[in-house]
Amino acid sequence: MRRILAITGLNFREMFRDRGEMVSVFVLPLLLTWVFGLAFGSGGGVGAATKIPIADEDHSAYSQYLVASLDQTGTYAPDPMSEADARARVRTGDAAVAVIIPAGFGKDVERGTTATVTTVRDPGSTTAQAIVEVVRGATAKIATNAKAAHVTGDALVLGGNGIYPANAPDFPALFDEANRFWKPDPPVGTDSSAVRANATHSAELSAPASTQYSLGFTVFFVLMLAFSGAGGLLEEREHGTLRRLLAAPASRFEIVGGKVLGVAAMSAFEAAVLVGFGVLLFHVPWGNAPLAVAAVLGSLVLASTGLAIMCSVLVRTRSQLSAVAPALTTSLAMLGGCYWPVEITPPFMQKIALVTPTGWTMTALKNVVARGLGIESVIVPCAVLLGMAAVFFAIGLARLRIE
Repeated sequence: MRRILAITGLNFREMFRDRGEMVSVFVLPLLLTWVFGLAFGSGGGVGAATKIPIADEDHSAYSQYLVASLDQTGTYAPDPMSEADARARVRTGDAAVAVIIPAGFGKDVERGTTATVTTVRDPGSTTAQAIVEVVRGATAKIATNAKAAHVTGDALVLGGNGIYPANAPDFPALFDEANRFWKPDPPVGTDSSAVRANATHSAELSAPASTQYSLGFTVFFVLMLAFSGAGGLLEEREHGTLRRLLAAPASRFEIVGGKVLGVAAMSAFEAAVLVGFGVLLFHVPWGNAPLAVAAVLGSLVLASTGLAIMCSVLVRTRSQLSAVAPALTTSLAMLGGCYWPVEITPPFMQKIALVTPTGWTMTALKNVVARGLGIESVIVPCAVLLGMAAVFFAIGLARLRIE
């Protein structure tokens, strides 16, 4: 066993001495995880308010009230600018929507004539649709206050035989008084509650958006690194390095065991790095059930190593493996749901995922990390992965030739 560990440690040190290998093994996976997490997940910009270009051409108390209504949401931040700049922001794709308050808006509100706010939006943006609804809500509130002020003013005039009392409040004061009745809560409201199928689905929906990419890229790059390690084993066989090791005081079992364990150790180290990266940068809840996560990733490492060893003995040269490995690992990642949730694929694709190690791994990891389930939810996936590993190793080691 000591010789096996010595050979394993040697392979591990060789990886850290190779700068090119370090880039492909660690820098590239971390970079891709970071980019995809920021682009499609919740990293970096979490909690930042979405800026809304607003052109206030009126500068009245009523237009300022509309701007303040958007600012109070906490989700959107008004960004004052000219009408031309606001429209340009949407046209160039720098903003999903722009709000334009025309000159005379305040006078129209006081006169009781139609006062219009213009929104310019990207028709394909769901964010723009949400902002437009917020603007509509604010303008509806202004219209309600204005109507109440007009009704009150008309009542004062009619009550005084057509003469407006000298000490009666003016329209802005009546508007503010009507607005006071909205605080702290609207006089009429809606109590809304979300109903979800079960707590498991609820937990998955509330998980960080970067969870899919943290899990997926961890699985994908563990598989990639296993193939890279198996390629190194194949290259040593081509160069005769393995054959020369037979002259050392080590048995064939110790040599093969050390090399295979080295591939598995590098894959496990890669998994640990990517898990830590997901926790620290994207706050993915990898640590909710550490034993379950360790069991799944350990099973994945064994299945990946076995598959890589099997493929390395089924081809003749390192160049052939280099051509096969990217196509095979990428296909397995796509079929298993590493790049996108397998739940959104057609039913026949979901069935195909059940014959891939990536599909079982993603199911198990989602059960624990995203859905909040316990270790019992990974027993079957781990058993399947270990069964696959046994088959792969049996084929690969039976055909492995050192000479």
